[in-house]
Amino acid sequence: MPRLKLNATKHDFINLVSLTTIQVSNAVSPLIIYPLLLAVVGPHGYANVALAEALSLFLLTVVLYSFEIDGVVAVVGLDLERDNTLISRVYTEVVVVRVGFYVVGLTLLELIAFFTNRELILLALAWSLVSLAYAIQPNWLYQGLERNLPLAITTLCSRVGAVVAVILTVRGPSDFIWAPLAIGIAYLVGGLAAAGFALWRFRLRPIFPPPIVVWRHIWVGKEIFLGNLGVSLYRDINVLLLGAFGVPSAGIAAYSLAEKLVKVIQASIRPLNQLFFPRALALSKAAQVPGRLVFRRILMLTLPQLAIIVLVVACLMIGYLAYGSGLPAVKRIENASYVFHLTAFMSIATFFGLANFMFGSAGLNALGARGHLFVRILVTGVASVIGNLLLIPAFGPNGSAVCFVFAEMFLFVMICKRYYA
Repeated sequence: MPRLKLNATKHDFINLVSLTTIQVSNAVSPLIIYPLLLAVVGPHGYANVALAEALSLFLLTVVLYSFEIDGVVAVVGLDLERDNTLISRVYTEVVVVRVGFYVVGLTLLELIAFFTNRELILLALAWSLVSLAYAIQPNWLYQGLERNLPLAITTLCSRVGAVVAVILTVRGPSDFIWAPLAIGIAYLVGGLAAAGFALWRFRLRPIFPPPIVVWRHIWVGKEIFLGNLGVSLYRDINVLLLGAFGVPSAGIAAYSLAEKLVKVIQASIRPLNQLFFPRALALSKAAQVPGRLVFRRILMLTLPQLAIIVLVVACLMIGYLAYGSGLPAVKRIENASYVFHLTAFMSIATFFGLANFMFGSAGLNALGARGHLFVRILVTGVASVIGNLLLIPAFGPNGSAVCFVFAEMFLFVMICKRYYA
Protein backbone atom coordinates (compact mmCIF):
# COMPACT_ATOMS: atom_id res chain seq x y z
CA MET A 1 0.00 0.00 0.00
CA PRO A 2 2.75 2.57 0.82
CA ARG A 3 4.37 1.74 -2.51
CA LEU A 4 1.14 2.50 -4.34
CA LYS A 5 0.87 5.81 -2.53
CA LEU A 6 4.47 6.67 -3.39
CA ASN A 7 3.88 5.83 -7.05
CA ALA A 8 0.74 7.98 -7.09
CA THR A 9 2.64 10.87 -5.49
CA LYS A 10 5.47 10.50 -8.00
CA HIS A 11 2.97 10.39 -10.86
CA ASP A 12 1.25 13.59 -9.64
CA PHE A 13 4.62 15.29 -9.21
CA ILE A 14 5.71 14.43 -12.77
CA ASN A 15 2.39 15.65 -14.13
CA LEU A 16 2.59 18.90 -12.17
CA VAL A 17 6.16 19.54 -13.34
CA SER A 18 5.15 18.70 -16.91
CA LEU A 19 2.11 21.00 -16.82
CA THR A 20 4.28 23.72 -15.29
CA THR A 21 6.83 23.31 -18.07
CA ILE A 22 4.08 23.62 -20.69
CA GLN A 23 2.67 26.78 -19.17
CA VAL A 24 6.05 28.37 -18.43
CA SER A 25 6.96 27.75 -22.07
CA ASN A 26 3.69 29.30 -23.23
CA ALA A 27 4.13 32.22 -20.82
CA VAL A 28 7.80 33.05 -21.24
CA SER A 29 7.98 32.86 -25.04
CA PRO A 30 5.43 35.71 -25.57
CA LEU A 31 7.17 37.63 -22.79
CA ILE A 32 10.29 37.58 -24.96
CA ILE A 33 8.74 37.75 -28.42
CA TYR A 34 6.17 40.55 -28.15
CA PRO A 35 8.24 43.26 -26.41
CA LEU A 36 11.09 42.45 -28.81
CA LEU A 37 8.72 42.65 -31.77
CA LEU A 38 7.33 46.00 -30.67
CA ALA A 39 10.81 47.38 -30.11
CA VAL A 40 12.12 46.23 -33.52
CA VAL A 41 9.22 46.81 -35.90
CA GLY A 42 7.59 49.78 -34.18
CA PRO A 43 3.93 50.48 -33.32
CA HIS A 44 2.58 50.32 -36.91
CA GLY A 45 4.01 46.91 -37.77
CA TYR A 46 3.18 45.54 -34.33
CA ALA A 47 -0.41 46.81 -34.60
CA ASN A 48 -0.88 44.93 -37.89
CA VAL A 49 0.49 41.75 -36.36
CA ALA A 50 -1.77 42.18 -33.31
CA LEU A 51 -4.87 42.83 -35.43
CA ALA A 52 -4.23 39.72 -37.55
CA GLU A 53 -3.64 37.65 -34.43
CA ALA A 54 -6.86 38.91 -32.83
CA LEU A 55 -8.73 37.91 -35.99
CA SER A 56 -7.09 34.46 -36.06
CA LEU A 57 -7.99 33.81 -32.42
CA PHE A 58 -11.56 33.24 -33.57
CA LEU A 59 -10.25 30.52 -35.88
CA LEU A 60 -8.48 28.95 -32.90
CA THR A 61 -11.73 29.02 -30.93
CA VAL A 62 -13.51 27.22 -33.78
CA VAL A 63 -10.73 24.62 -34.08
CA LEU A 64 -10.62 23.85 -30.36
CA TYR A 65 -14.43 23.61 -30.26
CA SER A 66 -15.39 21.88 -26.98
CA PHE A 67 -12.78 19.13 -26.99
CA GLU A 68 -10.40 20.73 -24.48
CA ILE A 69 -13.13 19.81 -21.97
CA ASP A 70 -15.16 17.08 -23.70
CA GLY A 71 -12.03 15.30 -24.91
CA VAL A 72 -10.64 15.15 -21.37
CA VAL A 73 -13.97 13.91 -20.04
CA ALA A 74 -14.13 11.21 -22.76
CA VAL A 75 -10.76 9.63 -21.88
CA VAL A 76 -10.28 10.39 -18.18
CA GLY A 77 -10.14 7.19 -16.17
CA LEU A 78 -9.65 4.95 -19.23
CA ASP A 79 -6.90 2.34 -19.40
CA LEU A 80 -4.57 2.43 -22.40
CA GLU A 81 -4.49 -1.35 -22.66
CA ARG A 82 -8.09 -2.24 -21.91
CA ASP A 83 -9.70 0.76 -23.62
CA ASN A 84 -7.28 1.26 -26.51
CA THR A 85 -9.97 0.91 -29.17
CA LEU A 86 -12.22 3.47 -27.49
CA ILE A 87 -9.33 5.94 -27.03
CA SER A 88 -8.30 5.49 -30.66
CA ARG A 89 -11.85 6.18 -31.79
CA VAL A 90 -12.13 9.35 -29.68
CA TYR A 91 -8.72 10.52 -30.90
CA THR A 92 -9.70 10.06 -34.54
CA GLU A 93 -13.02 11.85 -34.05
CA VAL A 94 -11.38 14.87 -32.44
CA VAL A 95 -8.65 15.22 -35.09
CA VAL A 96 -11.07 14.80 -38.01
CA VAL A 97 -13.51 17.37 -36.62
CA ARG A 98 -10.78 19.86 -35.75
CA VAL A 99 -9.03 19.68 -39.12
CA GLY A 100 -12.40 20.03 -40.87
CA PHE A 101 -13.22 23.08 -38.77
CA TYR A 102 -9.78 24.50 -39.58
CA VAL A 103 -10.36 24.29 -43.33
CA VAL A 104 -13.81 25.89 -43.14
CA GLY A 105 -12.73 28.48 -40.57
CA LEU A 106 -9.61 29.49 -42.50
CA THR A 107 -11.66 30.07 -45.64
CA LEU A 108 -14.02 32.38 -43.73
CA LEU A 109 -11.09 34.10 -42.01
CA GLU A 110 -9.38 34.94 -45.29
CA LEU A 111 -12.65 36.21 -46.75
CA ILE A 112 -13.11 38.53 -43.76
CA ALA A 113 -9.54 39.80 -44.11
CA PHE A 114 -10.06 40.32 -47.87
CA PHE A 115 -13.14 42.48 -47.43
CA THR A 116 -12.01 44.41 -44.32
CA ASN A 117 -8.24 44.90 -44.47
CA ARG A 118 -6.21 43.25 -47.20
CA GLU A 119 -2.97 43.96 -45.36
CA LEU A 120 -4.02 41.25 -42.92
CA ILE A 121 -4.50 38.44 -45.47
CA LEU A 122 -0.95 37.03 -45.35
CA LEU A 123 -0.56 37.79 -41.65
CA ALA A 124 -3.80 35.95 -40.81
CA LEU A 125 -2.73 33.01 -42.98
CA ALA A 126 0.58 32.81 -41.11
CA TRP A 127 -1.16 33.01 -37.74
CA SER A 128 -3.55 30.23 -38.81
CA LEU A 129 -0.66 27.75 -38.54
CA VAL A 130 -1.00 28.06 -34.77
CA SER A 131 -4.63 26.91 -35.05
CA LEU A 132 -3.59 24.01 -37.28
CA ALA A 133 -0.99 23.01 -34.69
CA TYR A 134 -3.65 22.89 -31.97
CA ALA A 135 -5.98 20.94 -34.27
CA ILE A 136 -3.36 18.20 -34.54
CA GLN A 137 -1.76 18.39 -31.10
CA PRO A 138 -3.76 16.23 -28.62
CA ASN A 139 -3.35 18.27 -25.43
CA TRP A 140 -6.68 16.95 -24.20
CA LEU A 141 -5.51 13.34 -24.63
CA TYR A 142 -2.33 13.79 -22.59
CA GLN A 143 -4.23 15.66 -19.90
CA GLY A 144 -7.07 13.12 -19.71
CA LEU A 145 -4.63 10.21 -19.47
CA GLU A 146 -2.52 12.23 -17.01
CA ARG A 147 0.67 11.58 -18.99
CA ASN A 148 1.86 15.09 -19.75
CA LEU A 149 5.65 14.64 -19.88
CA PRO A 150 5.91 14.04 -23.68
CA LEU A 151 3.68 17.05 -24.33
CA ALA A 152 5.86 19.16 -22.04
CA ILE A 153 8.99 18.23 -24.00
CA THR A 154 7.50 18.96 -27.43
CA THR A 155 5.92 22.21 -26.22
CA LEU A 156 9.15 23.44 -24.64
CA CYS A 157 11.14 22.69 -27.80
CA SER A 158 8.61 24.35 -30.11
CA ARG A 159 8.38 27.52 -27.97
CA VAL A 160 12.17 27.83 -27.78
CA GLY A 161 12.23 27.32 -31.54
CA ALA A 162 9.66 30.09 -31.99
CA VAL A 163 11.74 32.55 -29.95
CA VAL A 164 14.93 31.71 -31.83
CA ALA A 165 13.18 31.93 -35.21
CA VAL A 166 11.72 35.37 -34.43
CA ILE A 167 15.07 36.68 -33.22
CA LEU A 168 16.77 35.46 -36.41
CA THR A 169 14.14 36.66 -38.89
CA VAL A 170 12.78 39.93 -37.46
CA ARG A 171 15.64 42.40 -37.81
CA GLY A 172 13.91 45.60 -38.94
CA PRO A 173 10.55 47.41 -39.25
CA SER A 174 9.66 45.71 -42.56
CA ASP A 175 10.17 42.18 -41.16
CA PHE A 176 7.00 42.06 -39.04
CA ILE A 177 5.36 39.52 -41.36
CA TRP A 178 8.04 36.95 -40.47
CA ALA A 179 7.04 36.91 -36.79
CA PRO A 180 3.68 35.07 -37.10
CA LEU A 181 5.14 32.79 -39.77
CA ALA A 182 8.08 31.80 -37.55
CA ILE A 183 5.78 31.26 -34.57
CA GLY A 184 3.26 29.29 -36.64
CA ILE A 185 5.84 26.94 -38.14
CA ALA A 186 7.46 26.29 -34.74
CA TYR A 187 4.07 25.54 -33.16
CA LEU A 188 3.09 23.26 -36.04
CA VAL A 189 6.30 21.23 -35.76
CA GLY A 190 5.66 20.84 -32.03
CA GLY A 191 2.05 19.78 -32.66
CA LEU A 192 3.08 17.15 -35.19
CA ALA A 193 5.72 15.81 -32.80
CA ALA A 194 3.21 15.53 -29.94
CA ALA A 195 0.67 13.79 -32.17
CA GLY A 196 3.26 11.42 -33.61
CA PHE A 197 4.50 10.41 -30.17
CA ALA A 198 0.93 9.76 -28.96
CA LEU A 199 0.21 7.54 -31.95
CA TRP A 200 3.43 5.59 -31.41
CA ARG A 201 3.62 5.37 -27.62
CA PHE A 202 -0.07 4.78 -26.95
CA ARG A 203 -0.39 2.50 -30.00
CA LEU A 204 -3.36 4.42 -31.35
CA ARG A 205 -4.77 3.72 -34.78
CA PRO A 206 -7.26 5.60 -36.94
CA ILE A 207 -10.81 4.40 -36.37
CA PHE A 208 -13.10 6.60 -38.43
CA PRO A 209 -16.61 6.83 -36.93
CA PRO A 210 -19.85 7.10 -38.90
CA PRO A 211 -20.91 10.68 -39.70
CA ILE A 212 -23.82 10.41 -37.25
CA VAL A 213 -21.37 9.81 -34.37
CA VAL A 214 -19.26 12.80 -35.37
CA TRP A 215 -22.37 14.95 -35.58
CA ARG A 216 -23.47 13.75 -32.13
CA HIS A 217 -20.16 14.91 -30.63
CA ILE A 218 -20.50 18.27 -32.36
CA TRP A 219 -24.05 18.69 -31.10
CA VAL A 220 -23.20 17.73 -27.51
CA GLY A 221 -20.36 20.24 -27.39
CA LYS A 222 -22.25 23.16 -28.89
CA GLU A 223 -22.83 24.98 -25.59
CA ILE A 224 -19.15 24.86 -24.64
CA PHE A 225 -18.14 25.99 -28.14
CA LEU A 226 -20.64 28.84 -28.21
CA GLY A 227 -19.50 29.75 -24.72
CA ASN A 228 -15.91 29.89 -25.99
CA LEU A 229 -17.04 32.22 -28.78
CA GLY A 230 -18.72 34.36 -26.13
CA VAL A 231 -15.44 34.45 -24.18
CA SER A 232 -13.71 35.70 -27.33
CA LEU A 233 -16.12 38.64 -27.37
CA TYR A 234 -14.72 39.99 -24.12
CA ARG A 235 -11.15 38.64 -24.19
CA ASP A 236 -9.97 38.77 -27.79
CA ILE A 237 -12.08 41.23 -29.74
CA ASN A 238 -11.01 44.44 -28.00
CA VAL A 239 -7.95 44.88 -30.21
CA LEU A 240 -10.14 44.60 -33.32
CA LEU A 241 -12.57 47.18 -31.92
CA LEU A 242 -9.72 49.57 -31.18
CA GLY A 243 -8.61 49.19 -34.80
CA ALA A 244 -12.15 49.67 -36.08
CA PHE A 245 -12.42 52.98 -34.21
CA GLY A 246 -9.18 54.21 -35.75
CA VAL A 247 -7.21 54.30 -32.49
CA PRO A 248 -3.58 55.21 -33.29
CA SER A 249 -1.14 52.33 -33.76
CA ALA A 250 0.71 53.28 -30.56
CA GLY A 251 -2.49 52.85 -28.52
CA ILE A 252 -3.36 49.53 -30.15
CA ALA A 253 0.19 48.26 -29.61
CA ALA A 254 0.19 49.32 -25.93
CA TYR A 255 -3.15 47.65 -25.22
CA SER A 256 -2.20 44.50 -27.14
CA LEU A 257 1.08 44.14 -25.25
CA ALA A 258 -0.66 44.70 -21.90
CA GLU A 259 -3.23 42.06 -22.83
CA LYS A 260 -0.41 39.64 -23.69
CA LEU A 261 1.28 40.27 -20.35
CA VAL A 262 -1.99 39.59 -18.51
CA LYS A 263 -2.31 36.31 -20.39
CA VAL A 264 1.23 35.47 -19.27
CA ILE A 265 0.06 35.90 -15.67
CA GLN A 266 -2.92 33.65 -16.38
CA ALA A 267 -0.62 31.06 -17.94
CA SER A 268 1.54 31.01 -14.82
CA ILE A 269 -1.30 29.48 -12.81
CA ARG A 270 -2.58 27.14 -15.51
CA PRO A 271 -0.57 24.10 -14.32
CA LEU A 272 -2.55 24.10 -11.08
CA ASN A 273 -5.73 24.75 -13.11
CA GLN A 274 -5.11 21.62 -15.12
CA LEU A 275 -4.04 19.60 -12.09
CA PHE A 276 -7.23 20.50 -10.19
CA PHE A 277 -9.48 20.39 -13.25
CA PRO A 278 -10.18 16.61 -13.14
CA ARG A 279 -10.78 16.84 -9.38
CA ALA A 280 -13.28 19.66 -9.83
CA LEU A 281 -14.98 17.61 -12.53
CA ALA A 282 -15.21 14.66 -10.14
CA LEU A 283 -16.73 16.84 -7.39
CA SER A 284 -19.24 18.29 -9.83
CA LYS A 285 -20.22 14.88 -11.23
CA ALA A 286 -20.79 13.58 -7.70
CA ALA A 287 -22.94 16.56 -6.77
CA GLN A 288 -24.95 16.38 -10.04
CA VAL A 289 -26.65 19.77 -9.46
CA PRO A 290 -25.27 23.19 -8.47
CA GLY A 291 -25.50 24.02 -4.77
CA ARG A 292 -23.76 25.65 -1.86
CA LEU A 293 -21.92 22.49 -0.78
CA VAL A 294 -20.26 21.85 -4.14
CA PHE A 295 -19.49 25.58 -4.38
CA ARG A 296 -17.56 25.41 -1.09
CA ARG A 297 -15.71 22.28 -2.19
CA ILE A 298 -14.64 23.83 -5.48
CA LEU A 299 -13.68 26.96 -3.54
CA MET A 300 -11.19 24.89 -1.54
CA LEU A 301 -9.52 23.93 -4.83
CA THR A 302 -9.59 27.53 -6.04
CA LEU A 303 -8.17 29.41 -3.05
CA PRO A 304 -4.59 28.04 -3.33
CA GLN A 305 -4.54 29.08 -7.00
CA LEU A 306 -5.76 32.57 -6.15
CA ALA A 307 -3.02 32.90 -3.55
CA ILE A 308 -0.38 32.04 -6.13
CA ILE A 309 -1.80 34.59 -8.59
CA VAL A 310 -1.52 37.27 -5.88
CA LEU A 311 2.11 36.28 -5.40
CA VAL A 312 2.86 36.28 -9.14
CA VAL A 313 1.23 39.68 -9.74
CA ALA A 314 2.97 41.21 -6.74
CA CYS A 315 6.39 39.90 -7.81
CA LEU A 316 5.96 41.15 -11.38
CA MET A 317 4.81 44.59 -10.33
CA ILE A 318 7.53 45.03 -7.69
CA GLY A 319 10.15 43.67 -10.08
CA TYR A 320 9.19 46.14 -12.79
CA LEU A 321 9.12 49.11 -10.40
CA ALA A 322 12.50 48.14 -8.99
CA TYR A 323 14.38 47.08 -12.12
CA GLY A 324 12.16 47.03 -15.21
CA SER A 325 12.37 50.64 -16.29
CA GLY A 326 16.16 50.42 -16.48
CA LEU A 327 16.30 47.40 -18.79
CA PRO A 328 17.51 48.21 -22.34
CA ALA A 329 14.68 46.20 -23.93
CA VAL A 330 12.08 48.16 -21.94
CA LYS A 331 13.67 51.49 -22.85
CA ARG A 332 13.21 50.65 -26.53
CA ILE A 333 9.44 50.23 -26.12
CA GLU A 334 7.35 53.31 -26.74
CA ASN A 335 4.95 54.15 -23.91
CA ALA A 336 6.48 51.47 -21.64
CA SER A 337 5.12 53.23 -18.56
CA TYR A 338 1.62 53.29 -20.06
CA VAL A 339 1.86 49.56 -20.89
CA PHE A 340 2.81 48.89 -17.25
CA HIS A 341 -0.17 50.80 -15.87
CA LEU A 342 -2.56 49.08 -18.27
CA THR A 343 -1.14 45.69 -17.28
CA ALA A 344 -1.39 46.47 -13.57
CA PHE A 345 -5.07 47.38 -13.90
CA MET A 346 -6.02 44.56 -16.29
CA SER A 347 -4.34 41.97 -14.05
CA ILE A 348 -7.38 42.29 -11.76
CA ALA A 349 -9.23 40.20 -14.34
CA THR A 350 -6.92 37.23 -13.72
CA PHE A 351 -8.45 36.57 -10.28
CA PHE A 352 -12.00 36.47 -11.59
CA GLY A 353 -10.95 34.58 -14.73
CA LEU A 354 -9.49 31.80 -12.59
CA ALA A 355 -12.66 31.60 -10.49
CA ASN A 356 -14.81 31.54 -13.63
CA PHE A 357 -12.81 28.60 -14.97
CA MET A 358 -13.14 26.57 -11.78
CA PHE A 359 -16.78 27.34 -11.01
CA GLY A 360 -17.92 27.63 -14.63
CA SER A 361 -15.90 25.47 -17.03
CA ALA A 362 -15.09 22.79 -14.46
CA GLY A 363 -18.21 23.27 -12.35
CA LEU A 364 -21.39 24.21 -14.19
CA ASN A 365 -20.39 22.32 -17.36
CA ALA A 366 -20.27 19.09 -15.36
CA LEU A 367 -23.32 19.94 -13.26
CA GLY A 368 -25.78 19.85 -16.14
CA ALA A 369 -25.84 23.63 -16.51
CA ARG A 370 -24.02 24.06 -19.82
CA GLY A 371 -26.85 26.02 -21.38
CA HIS A 372 -27.04 28.30 -18.35
CA LEU A 373 -23.30 28.99 -18.48
CA PHE A 374 -23.37 29.63 -22.22
CA VAL A 375 -26.15 32.21 -21.91
CA ARG A 376 -24.28 34.02 -19.13
CA ILE A 377 -21.04 34.05 -21.13
CA LEU A 378 -22.88 35.34 -24.19
CA VAL A 379 -24.54 38.11 -22.16
CA THR A 380 -21.12 39.04 -20.78
CA GLY A 381 -19.59 39.12 -24.26
CA VAL A 382 -22.36 41.30 -25.67
CA ALA A 383 -22.16 43.64 -22.66
CA SER A 384 -18.39 43.94 -23.15
CA VAL A 385 -18.76 44.77 -26.85
CA ILE A 386 -21.39 47.42 -26.06
CA GLY A 387 -19.14 48.82 -23.35
CA ASN A 388 -16.24 49.07 -25.81
CA LEU A 389 -18.43 50.81 -28.36
CA LEU A 390 -19.37 53.40 -25.74
CA LEU A 391 -16.00 53.87 -24.04
CA ILE A 392 -13.42 53.60 -26.83
CA PRO A 393 -14.42 56.87 -28.57
CA ALA A 394 -13.95 58.77 -25.29
CA PHE A 395 -11.18 56.84 -23.52
CA GLY A 396 -9.41 54.75 -26.18
CA PRO A 397 -7.40 51.79 -24.81
CA ASN A 398 -8.35 52.74 -21.25
CA GLY A 399 -11.99 52.07 -22.09
CA SER A 400 -11.15 48.61 -23.44
CA ALA A 401 -9.14 47.87 -20.29
CA VAL A 402 -12.16 48.73 -18.12
CA CYS A 403 -14.38 46.43 -20.21
CA PHE A 404 -11.78 43.65 -20.00
CA VAL A 405 -11.85 43.69 -16.19
CA PHE A 406 -15.58 44.35 -15.81
CA ALA A 407 -16.50 41.39 -18.03
CA GLU A 408 -14.73 38.84 -15.82
CA MET A 409 -16.24 40.36 -12.66
CA PHE A 410 -19.73 40.43 -14.15
CA LEU A 411 -19.51 36.79 -15.28
CA PHE A 412 -18.27 35.69 -11.85
CA VAL A 413 -21.28 37.25 -10.13
CA MET A 414 -23.71 35.50 -12.51
CA ILE A 415 -21.96 32.13 -12.06
CA CYS A 416 -22.11 32.42 -8.28
CA LYS A 417 -25.83 33.18 -8.41
CA ARG A 418 -26.43 29.80 -10.07
CA TYR A 419 -24.92 27.95 -7.11
CA TYR A 420 -26.97 29.92 -4.61
CA ALA A 421 -30.23 30.08 -6.56
